[in-house]
Amino acid sequence: MAKDLLLQELRHRTQNDLAMVISVLALQARGNVSEETRTALQNAISRIRAISGAHDQFGPLDEHGKIDIKDYLTSLCAHFSESLRDIRPVTIEVAVDSASLRANDAQAIGLIVNELVTNAVKHAFPEERTGTVRVTFRDGSPRVLVVEDNGVGCATIEKGGIGSRLTGLLVKQLDGSIVWESAEPGCRVRVTFAEASQ
Repeated sequence: MAKDLLLQELRHRTQNDLAMVISVLALQARGNVSEETRTALQNAISRIRAISGAHDQFGPLDEHGKIDIKDYLTSLCAHFSESLRDIRPVTIEVAVDSASLRANDAQAIGLIVNELVTNAVKHAFPEERTGTVRVTFRDGSPRVLVVEDNGVGCATIEKGGIGSRLTGLLVKQLDGSIVWESAEPGCRVRVTFAEASQ
């Protein structure tokens, strides 16, 4: 009982700390900074929100310390949809199987989704064109994550940027592999997780 109370208090404090960091970065982004700096700050905010979203799901941990990836990714993508509602005509669709994952693995997958969806919204739909980004997670053997858009195609993706490097590191951390494919139209990014990461 005491252990559960301490863990709950730790989660609460962590959430408060993350919220404070987001607020500080948001204030800086609204300040007198260059467009490049503003974009970098907004990207940092998005990444921290992805981590914070994982902590939101830490309440219903099972006895093995795992969380349901469906709840986490659905919540994360709902936040994307809400933030895009008034600024970009892009729809985020989610089709995620229910699966219990270790909290660290779920958080890493959430960050991967954050980077891939952000990249798709940024590059796949220039000049305010409408479109859809679909996030799929299948609990098979192996598990597969797909982020696919119906935009202008993979040729526009900057694979050497910070987001792409971060995605690559996270995939490697989970002992997975990642490929970019033409979706005709659009781009499909497929992440396959090794059996050991399950």
